[in-house]
Amino acid sequence: MKSLQLGINYGMGVLSLAKGLDRHPLIASAIIEKHRATYPRFWKWRDNMVLSAMLERKMETVFGWPLYLSSSPNQKTLYNFPMQSNGAEMLRLAAWRLCEAGIIPNMLIHDGILLEVHGNEQVKQAIDIMKAAGREVCDGLEIGVDVDQRLENGARYRDKWPVAKKMWETMTLALQEIGAIPQGPIP
Repeated sequence: MKSLQLGINYGMGVLSLAKGLDRHPLIASAIIEKHRATYPRFWKWRDNMVLSAMLERKMETVFGWPLYLSSSPNQKTLYNFPMQSNGAEMLRLAAWRLCEAGIIPNMLIHDGILLEVHGNEQVKQAIDIMKAAGREVCDGLEIGVDVDQRLENGARYRDKWPVAKKMWETMTLALQEIGAIPQGPIP
């Protein structure tokens, strides 16, 4: 359902939806029409947002980061911009406030933050800071914050996706070849 909702939000058409669902285009069309009938306010907001962007030739995040439009912008880019750009604003604000609190992010990862914290109290403080950043960007809407993994005693994050495992292996071998890390089995 998440991919379906995101696809519709970002302008997925009947044929793409039908292919993604492995269903006939008539079924996909009915789903889109049902969504349009159920959420007319969303559709009106989205259409007005794109119209405004086309007239003003730019869009902005809640903190004013601009997207200047070309002479023929992709409509799906305009649909996508508010979610992606304001998600980035949320991440930047959270990272900044974490630093101010003395909790230094090790890395920003798409829509997450890798932190090295000391104890449950810092975990709770970090979550509170991230929720507050979400509320500020989303005009008071409460955004959930999940702890994806807790790594203790020197454990290393390990991505479950085969492509990520292959990337780690490639990077490790390259570092071994230039002598940046010792030769040996890939951790």
